[in-house]
Amino acid sequence: MLALLLALAANGAGASGAAPAGAAAASAGAPLARLSEAQLDRRIAAAQALPIGDRIQELSRLFVGTAYVDFPLGEGGTGPEPQARFRLDGVDCQTYVETVLAMANARSLSQAKVLLDDIRYASLPPSFATRNHFTEAQWLPKNIEKGYLRSAVESIDARAPVSELVLEKASWTQVPFLKRLTSASIPEGRFGVRYLPLAEARAHAGSIAPGSVILVVREADPKRVVRVSHMGIVVRAGAGLAVRHASSVPTERRVVEEPFDHYLDRMGEFKKWKVIGFGLALPLDAKARAAAILGGNGVKN
Repeated sequence: MLALLLALAANGAGASGAAPAGAAAASAGAPLARLSEAQLDRRIAAAQALPIGDRIQELSRLFVGTAYVDFPLGEGGTGPEPQARFRLDGVDCQTYVETVLAMANARSLSQAKVLLDDIRYASLPPSFATRNHFTEAQWLPKNIEKGYLRSAVESIDARAPVSELVLEKASWTQVPFLKRLTSASIPEGRFGVRYLPLAEARAHAGSIAPGSVILVVREADPKRVVRVSHMGIVVRAGAGLAVRHASSVPTERRVVEEPFDHYLDRMGEFKKWKVIGFGLALPLDAKARAAAILGGNGVKN
């Protein structure tokens, strides 16, 4: 979500959650748009027979072509962002990854809706205050703690560097597009994300597990604060890899599948806020966590 804030700050746009002109047409071309709710239920259930990486591969494909929407999700009618807590007709980079993770750990659409809340929020019930706003300080560590993800960079390169986010409320609240988070429960301190340097990422491609969440790590900039600006999903594509991600590029504005090498080349083209590398998080089969959350909510199927 903070990646979206950075883009909106640059463009002067506001937070509405409404789909832009042409979004409906874009989403209509996605495989997901051609499925009834019952058919999607069956796809989610069938995916459970696969290893978690293959589930991510198959379910993420359904969204290719889905429209990119600014601020697609909120707290469902309460708080500063009243947008719906679940939708399939529009995503941003983070909600795309979150929704796929939720579906990959569910046996039905109703279960996925409950698990999405668990992934998006530090604790339940959902609220703007308890949402995982900062990827480095909240979203990633919380979902590692809950058992949905595991940091994967260390197993690829034990000497990989760490990018550090420093959060001090007196400082980050001075950044215009972060002031909206003043009422949220944001931790203070230093939060690290281990990453593969951009120049070395290509050489490590063979060690990246399909289904991994890829995090774009940028150089430190006090005007932006955050270090992770975007996320997507690494998938198999022929004999190589590709990155599926919700692109905010004006000529795309949808979920795309981009060859891995092309993605790396494009990330290297940024000059004003340079990409220094990529974090990686390996999705886990979170059966125990899912059972606890679904049982507590009385959701069976």
